[in-house]
Amino acid sequence: MSRTDAGVAVVAAAAPERSAIGPVTNATWAWSVRRFARGLMWTLPGYAVAYGAVTLGRWDGGAPIPYLENGRVLHLIGWVVAMWLGLMALVALTGLLAAARSRRTAAAGLMVGLTGVVLWLPFAAVPRDTAVYGTDARTLALAGGAVYSLGWLLAGWSVARSGLFGKSDGLILMLAAPMLGVAGLLVGPLQTVGAIFVLAAGIGMSWTAGHLVPAVHSGRTAAAAAGAKAVAAKVATTGSVN
Repeated sequence: MSRTDAGVAVVAAAAPERSAIGPVTNATWAWSVRRFARGLMWTLPGYAVAYGAVTLGRWDGGAPIPYLENGRVLHLIGWVVAMWLGLMALVALTGLLAAARSRRTAAAGLMVGLTGVVLWLPFAAVPRDTAVYGTDARTLALAGGAVYSLGWLLAGWSVARSGLFGKSDGLILMLAAPMLGVAGLLVGPLQTVGAIFVLAAGIGMSWTAGHLVPAVHSGRTAAAAAGAKAVAAKVATTGSVN
Protein backbone atom coordinates (compact mmCIF):
# COMPACT_ATOMS: atom_id res chain seq x y z
CA MET A 1 0.00 0.00 0.00
CA SER A 2 1.22 3.49 -0.80
CA ARG A 3 2.22 5.68 2.13
CA THR A 4 0.48 8.64 0.55
CA ASP A 5 -3.09 7.33 0.53
CA ALA A 6 -3.42 7.53 4.37
CA GLY A 7 -5.56 4.40 4.39
CA VAL A 8 -8.31 5.90 2.22
CA ALA A 9 -8.26 2.97 -0.17
CA VAL A 10 -8.58 0.48 2.68
CA VAL A 11 -11.60 2.27 4.13
CA ALA A 12 -13.26 2.46 0.73
CA ALA A 13 -12.59 -1.20 0.07
CA ALA A 14 -13.48 -2.50 3.51
CA ALA A 15 -16.80 -0.75 4.01
CA PRO A 16 -18.24 0.31 0.66
CA GLU A 17 -21.85 -0.26 1.68
CA ARG A 18 -21.98 1.18 5.20
CA SER A 19 -22.77 4.79 4.31
CA ALA A 20 -26.42 5.80 4.06
CA ILE A 21 -25.68 7.64 0.82
CA GLY A 22 -23.42 5.06 -0.77
CA PRO A 23 -19.80 4.00 -0.53
CA VAL A 24 -17.35 5.76 1.75
CA THR A 25 -15.36 8.13 -0.46
CA ASN A 26 -13.80 11.57 -0.17
CA ALA A 27 -16.92 12.96 -1.85
CA THR A 28 -19.29 11.43 0.70
CA TRP A 29 -17.09 12.59 3.57
CA ALA A 30 -17.16 16.13 2.19
CA TRP A 31 -20.94 15.91 1.81
CA SER A 32 -21.32 14.78 5.42
CA VAL A 33 -19.09 17.55 6.76
CA ARG A 34 -20.95 20.19 4.78
CA ARG A 35 -24.34 18.83 5.84
CA PHE A 36 -23.21 19.06 9.46
CA ALA A 37 -21.90 22.61 8.95
CA ARG A 38 -25.14 23.70 7.28
CA GLY A 39 -27.16 22.63 10.31
CA LEU A 40 -24.62 24.05 12.73
CA MET A 41 -24.84 27.48 11.09
CA TRP A 42 -28.00 28.18 13.08
CA THR A 43 -25.75 28.51 16.13
CA LEU A 44 -24.74 31.91 14.69
CA PRO A 45 -28.12 33.60 15.31
CA GLY A 46 -28.39 31.51 18.48
CA TYR A 47 -25.12 33.00 19.65
CA ALA A 48 -26.39 36.50 18.90
CA VAL A 49 -29.61 35.94 20.87
CA ALA A 50 -27.81 34.42 23.88
CA TYR A 51 -25.06 37.06 23.90
CA GLY A 52 -27.54 39.89 23.54
CA ALA A 53 -29.74 38.52 26.32
CA VAL A 54 -26.97 38.29 28.92
CA THR A 55 -25.49 41.68 28.06
CA LEU A 56 -28.75 43.62 27.64
CA GLY A 57 -28.90 46.66 29.90
CA ARG A 58 -25.33 46.27 31.13
CA TRP A 59 -23.74 49.69 31.60
CA ASP A 60 -20.79 48.70 33.75
CA GLY A 61 -17.89 48.86 31.36
CA GLY A 62 -14.55 47.28 32.14
CA ALA A 63 -13.23 43.80 32.31
CA PRO A 64 -13.61 41.06 33.25
CA ILE A 65 -17.36 40.62 33.14
CA PRO A 66 -18.43 41.19 36.76
CA TYR A 67 -21.40 38.81 36.85
CA LEU A 68 -20.14 36.72 39.75
CA GLU A 69 -18.89 39.82 41.56
CA ASN A 70 -22.42 41.19 41.49
CA GLY A 71 -24.10 37.92 42.44
CA ARG A 72 -25.42 37.23 38.92
CA VAL A 73 -24.35 33.62 38.57
CA LEU A 74 -27.03 32.79 35.99
CA HIS A 75 -25.80 35.61 33.78
CA LEU A 76 -22.28 34.21 34.01
CA ILE A 77 -23.53 30.77 32.96
CA GLY A 78 -25.46 32.37 30.09
CA TRP A 79 -22.32 34.18 28.97
CA VAL A 80 -20.33 30.93 28.95
CA VAL A 81 -23.11 29.26 26.90
CA ALA A 82 -23.05 32.20 24.48
CA MET A 83 -19.28 31.86 24.06
CA TRP A 84 -19.72 28.16 23.30
CA LEU A 85 -22.36 28.93 20.67
CA GLY A 86 -20.01 31.49 19.14
CA LEU A 87 -17.25 28.90 18.80
CA MET A 88 -19.69 26.46 17.20
CA ALA A 89 -20.66 29.17 14.71
CA LEU A 90 -16.99 29.68 13.82
CA VAL A 91 -16.64 25.91 13.33
CA ALA A 92 -19.67 25.92 11.01
CA LEU A 93 -18.28 28.82 8.97
CA THR A 94 -14.93 27.08 8.62
CA GLY A 95 -16.63 23.87 7.45
CA LEU A 96 -18.74 25.66 4.86
CA LEU A 97 -15.83 27.70 3.53
CA ALA A 98 -13.41 24.74 3.43
CA ALA A 99 -13.52 24.70 -0.37
CA ALA A 100 -13.84 28.47 -0.86
CA ARG A 101 -11.01 30.79 -1.78
CA SER A 102 -11.08 32.30 1.71
CA ARG A 103 -10.75 28.94 3.50
CA ARG A 104 -7.38 29.82 5.07
CA THR A 105 -8.76 33.04 6.51
CA ALA A 106 -11.77 31.17 7.88
CA ALA A 107 -9.53 28.55 9.51
CA ALA A 108 -7.36 31.32 10.97
CA GLY A 109 -10.47 33.01 12.36
CA LEU A 110 -11.49 29.79 14.10
CA MET A 111 -8.06 29.25 15.63
CA VAL A 112 -7.69 32.87 16.75
CA GLY A 113 -11.23 32.98 18.14
CA LEU A 114 -10.64 29.78 20.10
CA THR A 115 -7.41 31.25 21.50
CA GLY A 116 -9.27 34.38 22.57
CA VAL A 117 -11.93 32.40 24.43
CA VAL A 118 -9.28 30.28 26.18
CA LEU A 119 -7.50 33.46 27.32
CA TRP A 120 -10.69 35.31 28.21
CA LEU A 121 -12.80 32.63 29.90
CA PRO A 122 -10.67 31.98 33.03
CA PHE A 123 -11.00 35.63 34.08
CA ALA A 124 -14.71 36.14 33.41
CA ALA A 125 -15.68 35.84 37.08
CA VAL A 126 -12.48 37.13 38.67
CA PRO A 127 -12.51 40.58 40.35
CA ARG A 128 -10.92 42.98 37.92
CA ASP A 129 -8.05 44.03 40.21
CA THR A 130 -6.94 40.48 41.04
CA ALA A 131 -3.17 40.13 40.60
CA VAL A 132 -2.24 37.48 38.03
CA TYR A 133 1.44 36.80 37.24
CA GLY A 134 2.58 40.38 37.57
CA THR A 135 -0.49 41.92 35.92
CA ASP A 136 -4.20 41.94 36.75
CA ALA A 137 -7.30 40.09 35.61
CA ARG A 138 -8.61 43.17 33.78
CA THR A 139 -5.58 43.35 31.52
CA LEU A 140 -5.66 39.64 30.70
CA ALA A 141 -9.40 39.72 30.03
CA LEU A 142 -8.95 42.69 27.70
CA ALA A 143 -6.17 40.82 25.91
CA GLY A 144 -8.45 37.80 25.51
CA GLY A 145 -11.27 40.01 24.27
CA ALA A 146 -8.94 41.62 21.73
CA VAL A 147 -7.84 38.22 20.39
CA TYR A 148 -11.48 37.07 20.29
CA SER A 149 -12.43 40.19 18.33
CA LEU A 150 -9.61 39.47 15.88
CA GLY A 151 -11.01 35.97 15.34
CA TRP A 152 -14.42 37.35 14.38
CA LEU A 153 -12.77 40.01 12.23
CA LEU A 154 -11.01 37.28 10.24
CA ALA A 155 -14.22 35.27 10.05
CA GLY A 156 -16.10 38.27 8.67
CA TRP A 157 -13.35 38.91 6.11
CA SER A 158 -13.50 35.29 4.99
CA VAL A 159 -17.27 35.56 4.53
CA ALA A 160 -16.94 38.78 2.53
CA ARG A 161 -14.33 37.21 0.21
CA SER A 162 -15.88 33.77 -0.08
CA GLY A 163 -18.37 34.44 -2.87
CA LEU A 164 -20.80 32.10 -1.10
CA PHE A 165 -22.46 34.68 1.11
CA GLY A 166 -23.25 38.33 0.58
CA LYS A 167 -20.38 40.74 1.08
CA SER A 168 -22.61 42.79 3.34
CA ASP A 169 -22.89 39.83 5.74
CA GLY A 170 -19.13 39.66 6.07
CA LEU A 171 -18.85 43.42 6.55
CA ILE A 172 -21.50 43.31 9.29
CA LEU A 173 -19.57 40.59 11.11
CA MET A 174 -16.39 42.65 10.81
CA LEU A 175 -18.22 45.69 12.20
CA ALA A 176 -19.55 43.63 15.11
CA ALA A 177 -16.21 41.97 15.89
CA PRO A 178 -14.76 44.64 18.22
CA MET A 179 -18.12 45.03 19.98
CA LEU A 180 -18.25 41.31 20.76
CA GLY A 181 -14.85 41.46 22.42
CA VAL A 182 -12.54 44.22 23.54
CA ALA A 183 -14.72 47.29 22.77
CA GLY A 184 -17.71 45.67 24.46
CA LEU A 185 -15.64 45.05 27.57
CA LEU A 186 -14.74 48.72 27.74
CA VAL A 187 -18.24 50.03 26.93
CA GLY A 188 -20.87 47.53 28.07
CA PRO A 189 -23.80 48.46 25.74
CA LEU A 190 -21.64 47.83 22.67
CA GLN A 191 -21.88 44.09 23.38
CA THR A 192 -25.64 44.19 22.86
CA VAL A 193 -25.25 46.29 19.70
CA GLY A 194 -22.71 43.80 18.35
CA ALA A 195 -25.09 40.94 19.09
CA ILE A 196 -27.83 42.70 17.09
CA PHE A 197 -25.47 43.04 14.13
CA VAL A 198 -24.54 39.35 14.33
CA LEU A 199 -28.23 38.41 14.48
CA ALA A 200 -28.94 40.49 11.36
CA ALA A 201 -26.15 38.75 9.44
CA GLY A 202 -26.64 35.32 11.02
CA ILE A 203 -30.26 34.76 10.05
CA GLY A 204 -29.59 35.44 6.39
CA MET A 205 -26.37 33.41 6.37
CA SER A 206 -28.02 30.43 8.06
CA TRP A 207 -30.87 30.50 5.55
CA THR A 208 -28.42 30.77 2.65
CA ALA A 209 -26.30 27.92 4.04
CA GLY A 210 -29.34 25.63 4.02
CA HIS A 211 -29.57 26.01 0.25
CA LEU A 212 -25.86 26.40 -0.46
CA VAL A 213 -24.71 22.83 -1.06
CA PRO A 214 -26.88 20.57 -3.25
CA ALA A 215 -27.66 17.08 -2.11
CA VAL A 216 -25.74 14.13 -3.49
CA HIS A 217 -27.90 12.84 -6.33
CA SER A 218 -28.28 9.21 -7.24
CA GLY A 219 -26.21 9.67 -10.39
CA ARG A 220 -23.27 11.01 -8.42
CA THR A 221 -23.69 8.27 -5.85
CA ALA A 222 -23.61 5.63 -8.59
CA ALA A 223 -20.46 7.16 -10.03
CA ALA A 224 -18.86 7.22 -6.60
CA ALA A 225 -19.84 3.58 -6.07
CA ALA A 226 -18.25 2.59 -9.37
CA GLY A 227 -15.08 4.45 -8.44
CA ALA A 228 -14.95 2.79 -5.01
CA LYS A 229 -15.39 -0.67 -6.53
CA ALA A 230 -12.57 0.02 -8.98
CA VAL A 231 -10.28 1.11 -6.13
CA ALA A 232 -11.26 -1.95 -4.08
CA ALA A 233 -10.53 -4.26 -6.98
CA LYS A 234 -7.14 -2.67 -7.59
CA VAL A 235 -6.21 -2.89 -3.92
CA ALA A 236 -7.25 -6.55 -3.84
CA THR A 237 -5.14 -7.46 -6.87
CA THR A 238 -2.09 -5.22 -6.52
CA GLY A 239 -2.12 -4.15 -2.87
CA SER A 240 -1.81 -0.48 -3.90
CA VAL A 241 -3.79 2.25 -5.57
CA ASN A 242 -0.79 3.42 -7.60
